[in-house]
Amino acid sequence: MKKALIVLSLALAVLGGAFAAPKQLTVVWYPNNSGEDWKAGRQSMDDIIAKATGISVVDKLTTDYVIAIEAIATGNAAICYPGAVGYIQASQKNPKVVPLVTISSAKGTLDDSVYYSRIAVRIGDAAQYMKNGAYSIENIKGRVMSFVSSSSTSGFMVPATLVKSYFGKQMGWTDQKVEDLFLEGGSDKFFSNVVFGQSHQGSIYNVLAGKADVCAVDDSDVDSYFDLVAGKANAAGAIYAVKQGAAAPFDTVPGTAFVVLTSSTVRQAPIIVNRDLITDAQFKALRAALTSDSTTNNPKIFTPKDFKDESGNPYKGLWSKAEGSKIRFLPVEAAWYDDIRALMK
Repeated sequence: MKKALIVLSLALAVLGGAFAAPKQLTVVWYPNNSGEDWKAGRQSMDDIIAKATGISVVDKLTTDYVIAIEAIATGNAAICYPGAVGYIQASQKNPKVVPLVTISSAKGTLDDSVYYSRIAVRIGDAAQYMKNGAYSIENIKGRVMSFVSSSSTSGFMVPATLVKSYFGKQMGWTDQKVEDLFLEGGSDKFFSNVVFGQSHQGSIYNVLAGKADVCAVDDSDVDSYFDLVAGKANAAGAIYAVKQGAAAPFDTVPGTAFVVLTSSTVRQAPIIVNRDLITDAQFKALRAALTSDSTTNNPKIFTPKDFKDESGNPYKGLWSKAEGSKIRFLPVEAAWYDDIRALMK
C-alpha cells in the first residue's frame, strides 16, 4: 500500500508539472505589425494581457505569415492577431486555436465590422486600367502581381477570389482553387509574374517601387503611411499619396501615389489564443479585460488622430479611432468566419 501511494504521488507530481501554467505568454505578431513604428502599440496590448493574466508577456516578431501561424498552432505562442485565413489555417492544424475577440465597427457593433481589401496600381499607370470611363481590373491580366502572402485574407484570398470570379467565364475556370491559379506567374499563367510582399506594407511598396504593376493591399495596415488626396476612402478611384516623413520603407519613395481599382469588404480579423496554453480562467479574464470600458476608452489601444504619448511624441497605436467612433473589442466565435472558410474550400 505504501509503495502504491508513493507511485500515485509521483504520478500526480508529473501531471501537475505537465499542466503547470507557463511562466510567460508569447504574443506572435504578423509582419504588418512587427515593424519598429508599431512597437508602442504592441507594448500597450502586452500590458493589458499581462495585467489580465498575471503573467509576463513577450513578443515574437515575424517576417512571414507562415511563421506566425505555425507559432500559434504549435504552442510556441499563446496569442496572435492574424487575419481570418491565418486563424482558420492555424485552427485546422490545432483545434485548440480559437478566437477571443475582434474589432467592432465604428458603431460599436459586430455584424458590420469590416475592413477593406483593395487592388491598386501606381497613379502614373492609372489610365491603363480604365474601362468605359471607370477604373476596372479588366487589364490586369498579364501584369506583374504583388500579393501579401498566400495566408493573407485581404492580401490574397479575397482579391484572388474576386479576380477568379471576374475572369472565370472568359478563362474557362471551373473547379480550380485560387491557389492553383494565382500563386505563380508565367507565360501560361494569368499573371506574367507573381511576387509576395510578406506584409501589406511590402505589397504596396512593390507597386510604388516599380517591382510590380498591380497589388493587393488592405486599408488598416497601410493607410497611416498615406494621405487620401482624391476620391472617397476605399472606393474605386481613391488616390493615396505617401505622407511626408512616412516611416520605412515608404521613406524611399516620397511623393509616390497609388489609385484603388476595386475594393471589397472583409470581416475584421480576430485576436486568437491557443487554449493549450491559456486556461479557462485566463481566457475569461482576457476577454473581460479587452472588452471592458477601460480598454475601449484607452487612447493607446484605440488611438485618436494626433494623439501624443506622455513625452509629447506622436503615438502610433494598432487601431485608429475616428472622432465620434464607438470602436471597441467584442467577443467573437468561430462560426462568424464561416464565409471565409467557404472561400478557402
